[in-house]
Amino acid sequence: MKLKYLLLLITVMSVLLTGPVFAQKKPNVKTEAALISVVKQMVDAQSAFDVAALEKITTADYIEISPLGEFDPREKMLGFYKPELKPKNMEIKNDADEFSIRDYGKFAIVIVRLNFLITMDGKTAPPRSMRATYVCRKEKDAWKIASAHYTGIHPPAPAPAK
Repeated sequence: MKLKYLLLLITVMSVLLTGPVFAQKKPNVKTEAALISVVKQMVDAQSAFDVAALEKITTADYIEISPLGEFDPREKMLGFYKPELKPKNMEIKNDADEFSIRDYGKFAIVIVRLNFLITMDGKTAPPRSMRATYVCRKEKDAWKIASAHYTGIHPPAPAPAK
């Protein structure tokens, strides 16, 4: 009899503790495509120093943690991407892959790998990658980015000399 109560207690506790996991739903194809699109728009707008596009796709209360670990409210982020601040003779090619998307209805979390190839004055720098976590919020049926956190990915260590 005690074993029955113990098993019942364990079952009830496991349901209570795992309940929040079930609140997350797998994004439907349309939602997933919209979230991937807004993230790619963000990366493209940053690479192009397109402030108007960044204003359109970020929320008014946007906050980011930059790759340097700095806390940047929306105005500081927008100021960084003023077109006149873009270095001359610089070309940025970017790619986003390895998407992980969690949809919670009115907000979603998107984790992605960002890859960059930067050419300055005709010289190509080694490729760089970072992980980004975006918190997206639905506003008037459109997804916007409310927060971003960037973390650099260290390039693979060179093989030891033989």
